[in-house]
Amino acid sequence: MLEFHLSNILFTILNLLILYAFLRKFLFGRVNAVLEARADLIKEQLASAEEQSRQAEARKSAYEEKLTDARQEAAKIVADAQSRAQRAYESRLAQAEADAKQLRGQAEAQLAAEREAMLRGARDEVASLALLAAAKVAGRAMDSADDQAAVDAFLSEVGEQA
Repeated sequence: MLEFHLSNILFTILNLLILYAFLRKFLFGRVNAVLEARADLIKEQLASAEEQSRQAEARKSAYEEKLTDARQEAAKIVADAQSRAQRAYESRLAQAEADAKQLRGQAEAQLAAEREAMLRGARDEVASLALLAAAKVAGRAMDSADDQAAVDAFLSEVGEQA
């Protein structure tokens, strides 16, 4: 069976105390130093990660601000381009209207001149016919300048009354 001897118990306790002192002097100090170094390294890495996270957040904010500014600038450029296009359209429209008015004026002037020339031609033709008819009625030739002037005066009077 199992027997307990006081000397075995004391020897075991003494061995354990010596082993504990030996381990404490040579092993626990180094293990604790390694554990503390590891804890310090982890703390440094966490602080570094937090700093990098703050820097990334700051960069993200700066990027978003620049993006917003770029969008505003693009909207301004588009608005300016639309404004310039509208002004160019209005300018060309005004120029086209001015050209149309000028062409209309020229056409009206040309029509008036042609009408006047046609009326003059018709008046001269009527005067010639009237002189010819008067010459036949009078039985003499009526081709002098005085006769022509009298017919022109008559036609002028008739034209004013009409």
